[in-house]
Amino acid sequence: MTGPEDVARGHALEDDGDTEAAVHARIAARLAALSTEPGSVPPPYARRHLARHAALGHVLDDARVPPQALAWDTGGGIRALLHHTPAGGPRQWLTAWSAIEPYLREAPLPSRMASLHLAHTALTWPATPRTRMPPEAAPPADSPLTAHFADWRLAANVWATLPATPTRLLTLAHPQRGPQVAVATATGTVEFLDAATAHPVGAPLAAHTGEIRALHVSPPDAARRQYLVSAGTDGTVRLWDAHRHAALGCHTDSTWFDAALCCHDDEGRLTVRAVNGRSELTGWAPPAGASVLATAPPVLRGALATLVDTDGERVVVHAADELTVHLLDGTVRATHPLPTHARTVTAGERPGLFYCGHADGSLTAWSVNAGRLPAAAPGHGEPVTDLCLLTLADEVTAGTGGTAGTAGTGGTAGTGGPVLAAARGRTVTLWAPATATVAELRGHTDTVTALTALPQSPDRPGALLSGAADATLRLWTAADVGRALTGGDAPAPRPGAGTALWHSDSGPLLATAHDTTVRLTATRTGATTLAFSGTEPVLAVAWARRATQRLLLCADATGTVHGWDPAAPELDPRPLLDCTVPTRTVAACASRDGALSLLLTASEDCHVRLWDLHTTTLLRDWTSHTMSVKALAAACTPEGRPWLASGGTEGVVHLWDPARAADSADRIRCDQGILHALALNTAPGDGLPPFLATAGDQADIRLWDLATTRPIGPRLTGHHAPVHALATFTAEHRTYVVSAARDGIVRLWDAATARCLLTVATATPLTWLDATPHPGTATADLALAGPAGAALTSLDLAHPALAG
Repeated sequence: MTGPEDVARGHALEDDGDTEAAVHARIAARLAALSTEPGSVPPPYARRHLARHAALGHVLDDARVPPQALAWDTGGGIRALLHHTPAGGPRQWLTAWSAIEPYLREAPLPSRMASLHLAHTALTWPATPRTRMPPEAAPPADSPLTAHFADWRLAANVWATLPATPTRLLTLAHPQRGPQVAVATATGTVEFLDAATAHPVGAPLAAHTGEIRALHVSPPDAARRQYLVSAGTDGTVRLWDAHRHAALGCHTDSTWFDAALCCHDDEGRLTVRAVNGRSELTGWAPPAGASVLATAPPVLRGALATLVDTDGERVVVHAADELTVHLLDGTVRATHPLPTHARTVTAGERPGLFYCGHADGSLTAWSVNAGRLPAAAPGHGEPVTDLCLLTLADEVTAGTGGTAGTAGTGGTAGTGGPVLAAARGRTVTLWAPATATVAELRGHTDTVTALTALPQSPDRPGALLSGAADATLRLWTAADVGRALTGGDAPAPRPGAGTALWHSDSGPLLATAHDTTVRLTATRTGATTLAFSGTEPVLAVAWARRATQRLLLCADATGTVHGWDPAAPELDPRPLLDCTVPTRTVAACASRDGALSLLLTASEDCHVRLWDLHTTTLLRDWTSHTMSVKALAAACTPEGRPWLASGGTEGVVHLWDPARAADSADRIRCDQGILHALALNTAPGDGLPPFLATAGDQADIRLWDLATTRPIGPRLTGHHAPVHALATFTAEHRTYVVSAARDGIVRLWDAATARCLLTVATATPLTWLDATPHPGTATADLALAGPAGAALTSLDLAHPALAG
């Protein structure tokens, strides 16, 4: 690993002079020196403030904040500092850390260093085998993981991770603590995060007992106080002091609430408006009671917004079966028919203007008095769940790669006006009404649920913040928005989730499926080979052993499984068997002597089929699954007995025995929600019996005795997202389980003690992994893959961090 003195030779450090920036630069230099002394732990002040001093000194780079110090950082917010601070020198380590920072706040040093090493390798030497990397690519001493090959795109804009799905976001200004982001969640809490660092501010607010559907902040009153109103499925509307988080009142109904807002009337009195499940518009002026101001025919989801009309009158827009504009006293100002139901409404950039997001995904512009305006953006079928108005600085232009513009100020270069951000599906849709430009921001792995604009400050440009059901908040700078609107920086195609690993005599071979092709990568050399190219999408791949032959199996959307022999690459893959319906999951196993070679397949008809790969004949067609099968596992004991398992949406594992009667299986009800991953260990160590590992939506891992189908030990807990991949292996008589979750977190477990030994953050969703021990050594190869690409690493199981 390079030290700060090595990196510093390549650029000038601004530490001369008596300016405030120079003083901060000298402080950063001294703190960096303290943080990199051999065998020392950085002092607490350096851990918390080194990056901030470097930013204020205009020397935020790898020399002033070296990797040895990064892993100890407790100040947070490095990603925000990188976005808003000019570079003094190279920033590869800082950029790598910023990608994984939100996931590692509670992780120990070995996990931080392993994650940082992997991220830095993926960023600095993409698709490069370790044999071709320079010496500085070696892992740090504190990392038990070595990255040998990494070809994936780091998710560089995850701002924060959350314990639950965010349902609403808003920004507010605290008079002492500065700007904050309030996050309402599906579990009824409101989290407050520092807008600069994303660090939690105080304890979460236990606001509701159900999902929060509305969160709104009032403008400051004459005393500069602000109020929060929240409403949810527990049938309550609650009022809070926005700065002290103190409860000020509660209105209760017999049904849920869809929307709520608060504002001040002409006499400065605080007033609350809310829409319940009966589409009633309720008025509430605490401490007085609430009353129904207007009714409308019930709809699936009502919406509210408040704005000032062209005559200076504050109005409330209620979206139900039609749009109704009310004065604060409930008087109807105007009504307008809706082309389709509106799920969300937001005020426009000038008086009397507002925008609607609809159930079909379309966006429309409206005037309080004139009704619908010509500007509109078509939908794509998924409803709009939130809207946010952005106005970006004029300097945001096509191809801007560095300075971000501001959200909440000025105009928008290249768009002719403000931009509307809409949450629909897994994307954030951008619409510039003046030019009819539509673009998308992609990165979330689940439905986007909430949006807010981060305001500009003297030391921080504004940005867009999005929250999604993947339990992350993502930060989109104004430069990101500008590039999307001008068509720049389109992401390159990435490998799909279908991946398989084979340890050949010449080194590990990774097979990755993308669309209709499968490519083979030799991770020792970086060479790639087109192994398969068909006319139908490839849905699953696996390596299988048939006698002395290795086969790469590719299952396509027609249900045909093709076989390719890497020993005879000149021969085209040939169809081996036909499942007749699309097959998304396959698993192969073989006995040690090669006499038995089996393939297990799961298809969209919920059938699990067993094939003899020697003869390519169907041995069994099991039909007892009543819902989709998402995971398979197959393994042979040392004696050659096959163990076969399947599981999925039912949450039940079926253990199959080919010797038993049709559809006769041992069943394990796992109590883990939908099952996404299974793994078998037929010869464990540590005195464990042969076992099956299962994981799913509930984010825990369970081990099951194959002989008795009873659980072994406690649940393995620690993940905060559904677990989508599992592997298990035994090395030097010790047994391990490896799990990978949807949020990109990989955990290594001691199977006998249920203790988590290592946490690796990849900052990208993972759908597949493979763990293979090196015989006679305390090392194992760990391969990871997902939509962002694939990586091959190795684990030093004798490392002090893992050997305890």
